[in-house]
This record gives sequence, C-alpha cells and structure tokens, in this order.
Amino acid sequence: MRRFSLTVLLVAICLLPVGIGSGTSAHSHAVAALDGALTNTASAQAQVLEDYFARARSIDLLTANNPAFQDFYQLPGSRAAKIRRGGRVLDKTNQALGYLEELFPDSIGEACFIDRAGPEIARMVRGVRATPADLSPDESGAPFFAPTFALAHKQVYQARPYVSPDTKEWVISNSTLMPTADGSKQAIVHFEITIESFRRVAASLTNRFDIVVVDARTGQVVLDSRQPQQIGAPLGSPDDHRFQPVTKAGRATGSGSVDDRPLAYQHLEKQSHNANDWYVVAAARTPVGPLYGVSGWSVVLVVVALALLVFAAVSFLAQHRLLVASSMTDALTGIPNRRQLKADLDQELKQASRDRPLLLMLFDLNGFKGYNDTFGHPAGDALLIRLAKALEQAMTDHGGCAYRLGGDEFCVLAAVDPDATTPIVAAASQALSEHGGGFSITASYGAILLPQESQEVVEAMRLVDQRMYTQKTSKRRSPDRQSRDVLLRALEERNLELAERHTAVARLAEAIGERMGLVDGDRAQLRQAAELHDIGKLAIPEELLHKPGPLGAEEWAFVRRHPLIGERIIGAAPALAAAAKLVRSTHERFDGSGYPDGLAGQQIPLGARIIAVCDAFTAMTFPRTYAPQLTVPQAIAELRNCAGSQFDPAIVDAIANLVIGLVWPPQRSAVSESKLDRAPGRARAEAGSTQP
Repeated sequence: MRRFSLTVLLVAICLLPVGIGSGTSAHSHAVAALDGALTNTASAQAQVLEDYFARARSIDLLTANNPAFQDFYQLPGSRAAKIRRGGRVLDKTNQALGYLEELFPDSIGEACFIDRAGPEIARMVRGVRATPADLSPDESGAPFFAPTFALAHKQVYQARPYVSPDTKEWVISNSTLMPTADGSKQAIVHFEITIESFRRVAASLTNRFDIVVVDARTGQVVLDSRQPQQIGAPLGSPDDHRFQPVTKAGRATGSGSVDDRPLAYQHLEKQSHNANDWYVVAAARTPVGPLYGVSGWSVVLVVVALALLVFAAVSFLAQHRLLVASSMTDALTGIPNRRQLKADLDQELKQASRDRPLLLMLFDLNGFKGYNDTFGHPAGDALLIRLAKALEQAMTDHGGCAYRLGGDEFCVLAAVDPDATTPIVAAASQALSEHGGGFSITASYGAILLPQESQEVVEAMRLVDQRMYTQKTSKRRSPDRQSRDVLLRALEERNLELAERHTAVARLAEAIGERMGLVDGDRAQLRQAAELHDIGKLAIPEELLHKPGPLGAEEWAFVRRHPLIGERIIGAAPALAAAAKLVRSTHERFDGSGYPDGLAGQQIPLGARIIAVCDAFTAMTFPRTYAPQLTVPQAIAELRNCAGSQFDPAIVDAIANLVIGLVWPPQRSAVSESKLDRAPGRARAEAGSTQP
C-alpha cells in the first residue's frame, strides 16, 4: 500500500504542475494577448477618427481656397440673379463641391457654399447639383452656421452630430470661411460626413471586437459597430449607459470590463474648434472567465492530479515543498523565474519608498521567432541563455536582479534613484540585444516605478505588461506626416506628373542637404518643402494653366502669387510651419530679382536655395513638351551659366558633384508641363519657375 501511495503521489506531482502550469500560462498569455489586442484596436480606431478630423480640416481649407468661390462674388448682379444666370463660375463652384465626394467616397452627405446672410449659393448632394429652386433661402439656424462665422480665417469648425435636413441622416459637418483679400467674412464652404460611414469603418477594422464611440460629456453611445445607424432613428444607442464609467474616469487611455467582457478605451486628442469630444472603446464580444484560453486537457490533468492528491495528502505536502523550492529558477537559463519575481516583489515592495523606489521593467524580444525559424530551436535556446546571462551580469553591475518569465519575456527589478533610471534602462536594453549575419535581436519594454505608480503586485505586473505591449504595437503617424500626405494626395489628383517630378526634386534636395551638413530635422523639413513647393499651383485656374500662347502681365502677376498661396496652404498645418517658410522663398533669385520678397544671397533660406537648383535641374532633365529634354551635362552647364545671378554657386557645385555618374532621370511616366513652366525670357535653367 505504501508503494502504491508513493506511486499515486509521483503521478500527482507530475500531473499537477503540468496541468496548472500549462493552464495558467495559457490563460495569462490569452488574457495578455486579448488586452494587448483590445488596446491596439482602440488605439487604431482612435487614430482613424483623428486622421479623419485632421484630413477633413485640411481638405475643407483647400476646397475653400478654390478661386471659383471668390469669383462668384466678383460677378455683377444680386446673388439670386447670379444663381439664375448660372455660368462657368457657378459650374466650377459646384465642381469644387462635387470633388469632395471623390475624396470621401460613400461618406459625404452634402456639400454647400453658403452666404453670410444665410442663403445657399450652391449645394451638391451625392453628385446631384441643387437647382436654384432647391437652394435653401436661410441656413443661419443650422448648428454650424454661427460657430463658423465666429472663426478666424484658416480655421475649421467641426460640429457635433445632427440630422441633415437634405439627406435625413446623422452627420458631422466641417465648415470654414471663404478666404477674402480684405479679411471679411462673406461666405463659408461646408460639407457633411455621415455617422454611418464612421460606423462602417469601425465595423471593418476588426471582426473580433465591438467598437463603440462614446460622447465624453454625456456618456452616450454615438455609434456601435454592430448597430447600423438607421435614418429616422435616434443617434447611436441613447439607452446604453454601460460606458459612463469610462467617461467619468477622465483618463486618456485605460482598460476595464463591462458585463464581464474586457475592454480598452482611448480618448481622442482634443482639436481646436472640434465640438466632438469622444472616447473609442474596443470590447470583447464574449465574457472572459477564469478558464479563458485554457485547453480541456489541462483541466483534466488538474482534476486528476487533485483527486490523487486527496488520496496521498501527506506525501503531496512534502513533495510540494520541494517543487516550490525548485520552481523559483528558470530551467533553461538558470536565472530566477516568474515565481521568484512575484516573491521578491512582495518582499521588496514593503521596503520601497518614493525616495528609493523599485524600478520594474518587462522585456519582450523582437525578432526571436524569426531567429528560431531560421537557425532552429537549439540555437534559439542557446541565444536565450546568452541573453539571460548578459542581463544577469548587467543587473549585478547596477544592483538589480534579472528574471525570465517564460518564452522570450524577461524582467528586471532594482532599487534605484528616481532621477537616475536611464543607465539601468540602457544597460538592460543593451544586454538583451544581439546582432549578426542574417539576424537582429532587440527588445521592447515597459517600465514603472513602485510604489509611485502602484502598490499592488498584480496591478504592477498588469501595468508594466500593458506599457510593454503598447510600445511594441504602436504605429501612429506623426502630425507632419499626416498633413503632408493629405497635401501630396491633393497635388497628385490635380497634376500627377507634377507630383512625380516633385518626388525627384525632394530626393535631390535631401541628398544635397546631407552633403552641406544639415542635421536630420532640417533635412526632413527640406524634403517636406521640396515635395510641396508648388502646392500653391492648386489655386491657379485650369484655363490659365493651359492657356495657348504667352501670358499677359496681369496673368503673370497672378501666377507669381503661388509661393504665397503655397505658404498659406502648408502653414495651415502647424507641424509643417517650418516647411511653409521655405516654400515661400523657393522662387527668389540669388541676385535679388526673384519673388515674392526680392531676397538676395544669404537672405534666402538655405533650404529654399537648394530647392530652386534641384527644381531647375529636374525640370530640364525630365521630358517636356515645350523644349528639348537636356542631358545631365547639358543641364549642369546651364545651371553654371546662371550661378551667381539666379542660383547659389555653392549649391550648383554641390549638385554637379552629386549627379556625376547618376542614372537620371529615374524611371517614370512622361511628364506634361503646365503653362506655368513656360515663362518667356528666362534661362532654360528656370524651368519650373513662374516668373517672366
């Protein structure tokens, strides 16, 4: 019987750690993966909405700058008479409104051009132009009307959801003032986006979770990804108050649960003149219980092991103590494991203080799966051992302790000076990095200070795990990239060939900037300005761009405004303010005879001087309809002829050295130059300029 009891005990000892370990690990990883996926989904959907608001503001400003709106007010007669008479100006006004539907396909409710007195001048509803009889005589009571006219120029008002009187759908409007020469507020350009289009985007983002947008002021559900917004129905789900705790907490990001379903949320970044204050919530569709992610065989093993332990309780207790003692060390690497970490946290947290806090860091290796797939699991195990020993040595040098939590996850715990955490963070990151032929291993990490940020072990582990996953999965675009992409898209829609040539100009300009010692930030601004330096041409009417024969003096005076227009368009995005200043000066000449400010020599910003030379070189060496395409040596010779008068000689020398042996131009479609590139009386090196 004793031998039988011992056999039962041995079987139970084998089964219980396997069952509990595999179940606990599977549950922990499943919950962690779920939390990370929820956080990532909420962040991604919030980014989509923030991108929409930013894009809508930029496009509304670009649309309002269309000369057709201002030209309407230059026509003789009353507003009603001009509308009845119609004509090219009104046609172009409606075309500008209709173009918005191409930028927001299946999303636009309507687009309008509205006078200061309240009546509509033009309106497009899903590609259909409103007749004079259909135009509203008074929009002054609309929710967007008064707030928009209260704005300064170059600002956009984005209204809270309302029911569109024309489409009967719930919409969000974007409205801005029509630019005027004297700064007066004559009219607004306005378009609506349907709430249902937002819901469709949210529903398409993921089929795993529910996406809910909640009003931060009221806690009301604005949209639910699984409930289409019906015409005539109330907005969202007015009776759903489950997410009010999210809004009351007042935190930018976080996680929680509703009806035992985990959720993550993110507060949209507040934007000027946007009346919407929203939270995006990503929620699991099913409750998550204690057995979430645990396989059936793990449950069976635990049940069998517990039954056997009841039969041999005394023997189990003795063997259990031995198992606990050995379970504090990671079997593969020999460093402390998760169990030891939790024990140390319990002990050290009691002694930690704000003057001498504990630094807790969680690491996850980047590139380890690829290393395993390429070199095999034995090599992967050897790599883990090397990294663990390096981390252990680094922490010994800095008075800390290293742990392996399992897989490719490591942890660090150290008592630190709260103002001197950088060295230990750098040492740990360096220790968990290894590079060689065909592989590169780095580590993502999350870090917290205890007890400042948490006084509970479980909460501390959850928080540091969340920060690590946030760093690992974050892919948000910077504001300057978002704004630049919107403007480049607008330029491509208007003139694809011009946009392609600007890409080549930007490549050359960035290379010359590097040769001339510009730092990374200045080179980035230089590239942005080079890509967008002719964005002001979007404001030049098509009939002027393609006019046969030479342009008159007044026409040239008009087209010379495009650097100033470009500066205003780009400057509407704060992240591109530095690039906007460069764009203003790209048509200045080294001898002071350029425009718009008549700057000379070093008064012209270096970036603008670089762009001018690169633009001329690219224009001469790309195919063009009005003059022969030059070879690289011919173009360099032309630049040297104009050095000192039109161009900075130092930059001409720099581009001459750069393009020696260069295959140019790059492969691209044929370029058809506009009338702006055919100024009379200019050196061929000025190709791309608008000055006569």
